[in-house]
Amino acid sequence: MADLQQLIKNIEQWAEDRNLIEGSTPQKQFIKLMEEFGELCSGVAKNKPDVIKDSIGDCFVVMVILAKQNHIDSILETISNLDSFQPVFELDVEAIIAETVVSFGMLASELMGQNLEMPTKVDAIFGCPCLSLKLISRKYNLMLTDCVQAAWDEIKDRKGRMINGVFVKEGDL
Repeated sequence: MADLQQLIKNIEQWAEDRNLIEGSTPQKQFIKLMEEFGELCSGVAKNKPDVIKDSIGDCFVVMVILAKQNHIDSILETISNLDSFQPVFELDVEAIIAETVVSFGMLASELMGQNLEMPTKVDAIFGCPCLSLKLISRKYNLMLTDCVQAAWDEIKDRKGRMINGVFVKEGDL
């Protein structure tokens, strides 16, 4: 199994190879992130650990692509800094999801008006959803790296094409 740093590099290269970095927009990738987050919420609501694991990994993949589009190279550093994070009080998974929605709202606001030369705010905002994914994975006795590895294993050989700035996998064409 690869470490998180290697997985991020793999995802970035995969996205480059499929023209997701230059051929799509942060706004389109944000919509994809919301699609994957909806699947995560569905998995939590239905208590389906396999869906939760898959969705956490998928959300992370899209966040890596968003970070790359916005010239943010510190996503691994952000995740590494979260390793030592211990919440002052325990949040239930529903509260974590609610907090994630708030952070996604802030991220959307920044992406809609972002000057790509000044990614500082977006960079800082990425930490909240990353933390949320990590906390949700812990709630289900999962490791974030395992979730990302599973997502990588699923997409690494995926073929498809770009349609209106959105990568559509071959099976959905």
